[in-house]
Amino acid sequence: MGAFGKKNSASSKKSSVAERLTLMIDALGGIGNIADATHCMTRLRLKLKDQSLASEETLKSISGVQGVVFAQDQTQIIIGVDVEQWHKTLQGMLQDGNVASNTDDTAASAKDGKLFQNAMRIVAGIFGPVVPAIAGAGMLMGLLSGLIATNVISETSDTVFFFRSISVAVFFFLPMLVSFSAAKMFKVNEYIALAVAAAMLSPQLIEKAAALKAASEVAELTVLGVVPIELMNYGGSIVPTILAVWLLSKVTPLVDSIVPTVAKPVLTPLFAFAVTATATLSFVGPLGMWLSNGAGWVVSSLLEISPTLTGFVFGLTRPITIVFGIHHSMTPISLNNFALYGKDLLMPIMCLGNLAIAGATLAIWHKQRKTVSKEQSSITAGSGVTAILGITEPALFGVLTKYTKAMFTASLAAGVFGAISVTLDTHLTSYILSSVFSLPAYLSAGTQNFIQAVLGVCGVFALSFVLTTMFVKVDDK
Repeated sequence: MGAFGKKNSASSKKSSVAERLTLMIDALGGIGNIADATHCMTRLRLKLKDQSLASEETLKSISGVQGVVFAQDQTQIIIGVDVEQWHKTLQGMLQDGNVASNTDDTAASAKDGKLFQNAMRIVAGIFGPVVPAIAGAGMLMGLLSGLIATNVISETSDTVFFFRSISVAVFFFLPMLVSFSAAKMFKVNEYIALAVAAAMLSPQLIEKAAALKAASEVAELTVLGVVPIELMNYGGSIVPTILAVWLLSKVTPLVDSIVPTVAKPVLTPLFAFAVTATATLSFVGPLGMWLSNGAGWVVSSLLEISPTLTGFVFGLTRPITIVFGIHHSMTPISLNNFALYGKDLLMPIMCLGNLAIAGATLAIWHKQRKTVSKEQSSITAGSGVTAILGITEPALFGVLTKYTKAMFTASLAAGVFGAISVTLDTHLTSYILSSVFSLPAYLSAGTQNFIQAVLGVCGVFALSFVLTTMFVKVDDK
């Protein structure tokens, strides 16, 4: 990572996004080498046909590129908060170059046996674009809880009812968001995927299930006389939705190969939707719910066996999961915890990890002031501030990956306070971004919970700062 900060000339720094993307495409082996292009909140996630053609050093030298990671059969290029603009421009360039984004076979990388890496890549690719929406709704719920807890606004007011209703709706209709994002990953029509998700959330089916249960009957239908449909509420479900879209990606080409060409525009979407929706509500959806409940049971079991050790491990590994771009794999686990238990102990650890990264980065800045140029120390300071606000990639790739001891001290501090956090049962009741602005959301679980969160954030920052100051030298950087 030593090349970070070595940018091109001033004219390059002022170049447009399109000009910098042209340099990036060349460094990736040409436009024809890009098979897939997606993005999360801070990084472009690219699937290359031949990853060996990519030049890491050239990519790092491009103005605006904060780091490069080769992981999970992906080339991840860290851009920061401007990533959406870069991705939109890149999509246009790919289309102009007659290379359609999202055209490769997502499952192809599993052929080499890297099933776990492939799964992590898929999860990260699906949830990266979805996070801003659920984070916005979660922050709104957290803000309402804080205002209610401090008696600023009455819980029975129309204002609270309205804003709580629209924020809860985002989580109920989460399958719609997940299906659209998953369709991009599985290379299938996004709108048919949305239709399948809508079928899973059918109000008529939910009402039918409620009526059958009220009559002490089994919530089940029999379709075509033989297909059993277990009526379940899929509001907020994640795994069933991902499995449904994956199934759609398999059913669609199969149907398309059977239907006559002249009838494809009508019959292909008809059968793709009908078959996938029926199969999903029959067995794929219930299977997904069983898997979700199983995952929740595993996490809860680990917490019961040793909450302190579990918190330490999650905290210790938080920075490294961000480096390798798999931190979004924690999102479905946290969302599942909210659905099953009404609270989550892991998201507070994510926030502690971010503040530990900020503490280590600002400790480096403190030591750099007399040893490096003013410009470089300013970059470090800015990276530390953005980490406090929840965006950690600039700090990780611009600073901490240069100082391996600093990465370790940040991880250790996050592990220590992660253990303390879980032991004290510091938790959240809704999904939020992991930054200091999220602290009011902890009030929803009581004043004591809020105090623990504030002390944890301050403590992990201080410990990371002190450890980094004591053990990391910056003279030769």
